[in-house]
Formats: sequence, C-alpha cells, structure tokens
Amino acid sequence: MRDDDVGTGRLAADGSRSARWKTWIRPVIGIVISLACLVLVFRRVDFDALKLALVEFRWHFLAIGLVSLAIDYSARIERWAVMLRAAGASVRTGRCIAPFLGSITLNNVLPLRAGDLVRALVFPSAIGVSRVTATASLLFERLIDLMTLLLSLGIGLLISPMPLPEWIGKTVLGIAVVGGAALAVIIVLGRPLITLLEWLARRLDGVAAAAKIVRLMASLIEQLSTMGNARTLARVLLLSAIVWAGEAGLFWMMFQGLDLPAGYASALMVMAIATLSTLVPSSPGYVGPFHLAAFAAVRALGGSDAQAASFAVLSHLSLWLPTTIAGGIAILLNPKLFASRVRSELN
Repeated sequence: MRDDDVGTGRLAADGSRSARWKTWIRPVIGIVISLACLVLVFRRVDFDALKLALVEFRWHFLAIGLVSLAIDYSARIERWAVMLRAAGASVRTGRCIAPFLGSITLNNVLPLRAGDLVRALVFPSAIGVSRVTATASLLFERLIDLMTLLLSLGIGLLISPMPLPEWIGKTVLGIAVVGGAALAVIIVLGRPLITLLEWLARRLDGVAAAAKIVRLMASLIEQLSTMGNARTLARVLLLSAIVWAGEAGLFWMMFQGLDLPAGYASALMVMAIATLSTLVPSSPGYVGPFHLAAFAAVRALGGSDAQAASFAVLSHLSLWLPTTIAGGIAILLNPKLFASRVRSELN
C-alpha cells in the first residue's frame, strides 16, 4: 500500500471521528445546560413547601388553562394552513393537523428541534406540499412568532409591576429591530432580491451545484414574499395574537391555581420570557432553561420559592404533556406521514 493511500485513509478516519463528535457535542451541551438550570431552580427550594404547594393547587384552573391551550394550537394549525395556501398549496386545514402536531411531539422528545426539520422536509409530501413551501412557512412562522412574543413582552413590561434589568429591555429592542428589518426585507424587497438571485444563478450555470443553491434561495424568498402579502400577513398576525393570547391564558390559570396575585399582563410577560428561553440549547422538551426562566419570573412577581418552582413544573408539564400525547396519537393514526417520504426515496 502506498503512503498517500495510508494518508488518505487516515484523513477519512479523522473526518469520520470529527463528524461523530460534532453530532454528539450539541446534545451533550444541551443536557449540561438543562441540568445546570434545574440545579439553579431547585437548590434553594424547600421540597416540603413545594409538595404542599402542589397539593393545594386548585386543579380546576388547570382544566380552564388546557381549554385556552387548545385554542392556542387550533390557531397555530389554521395559521400554518393559511401560509401554505398563500404560497399556492392546495391544502385543507384538516390535513395540516397531523403533521403539525406530529412535529411538536418530535420537538418535545428529540434533540435539536428535530420536529421542525421533519415538518419542513419529511411531512410535506404526505399532504401534497413542496419542501420549499413548507420550509418557507416554517421560517415565516418563526419570524412572526418572535415579533409577537417580543410585543407580548413589551406589553407586559408596560402594564405589569414586575421589575426587570435594563439589559433585558435593550436586548428585546435589539431583537425587535433585527426581526422587523427581516420582515420588511421579505415584504418590501422580496422581488428585487429574487431578480438578483435569478441573475446570479444564470451567471453560475457553469457551476451546477452553486446555481442550484442560488435558485433554491430565490424560490424560498419568493415563497416568503408571497406569504408576506398584505391580506395574508393580516390574517397571520391576527391568528398569532390568538396563539399567544391562548398560551398566556394557560399561564394565567396557573397563577390562579397557585393563588398568585398576578394579572393577565404578568402572565403575558412570563409566557414570553419562558418561551424565549427555549431558544437556549437544552435537552429535548426544553427542560431546564424553561424552568429557570419561569421560576425567576414568578419570583420577581413576588411568589415564594415553592410557588415559583411549582409554577415552573406545572406550566412546563401543561405545555409538554398534552401536545406530546396529541402529536403522538396523530402520528400513530397517520403512518403515511413517514411512509410517503420512504416511497419517494425508493423511487
């Protein structure tokens, strides 16, 4: 065997080890962050007081909160269907239920928000939607959600008495500016960007892979631009308001169940803080960062350690368990969600 063959083999082996390491490093970091957050939450909690707070929780408020959560997810599914139809897909809202809820379940139980990837690349073929359209709808959904959450946080900060550090306000303002600029680019500059990318793709025709990527980007921006038309945007924003009002309703009911003297505005703000915390890498189900953010927010509202810990645990379970069960049932009842993807790979 020649020396250059040995060198090539070593490089391939090193590359394989590096790829395996990169595959594992983020989940491991996420688990470490989750454990650190949980330690920060529970290290000061009196577990007897926590047990008492959970025993004394008024559970009928949870039932009302779950109704609010059901309204939240109904609006999410309708919003996704509106986006897909705006991009030219012929899809009924009913057909969007299983892939949407299935992706939420996968996000809840798998690392790296795998459910989002599956909703963008795997499930679309089962409902007759292109991957580009599904990916564009996911990006547009995330951008709208970010802007709506920041607005919710801003409203909560104005109305709620809860004090927050100045750096949080500045961070929120910075993210809002970036998000608003991205939305404006999609809506206002979408067509010029598409024209520019199509021109660049023609210039790159000699490099097939590069031209294909540029055309894919142009198609993605075109889909986003279509979803950003005035009529669709108005409907999406209205549905987004219902989405996050419904989720804040669940948090408000948790306040009532724990006998916390906090109003709906405070629930809106705590919901925004806890949801934004899920952007931090963590274990599947956003365990850890969500609990720490919810705990800290309730403590800032004047709740005790036991109340704050109870709120963190109950609000997370109330969000995670029903959606995971609903999505799991949706997947079991619709096995073709994955089967259609397998058939397309075999053909």
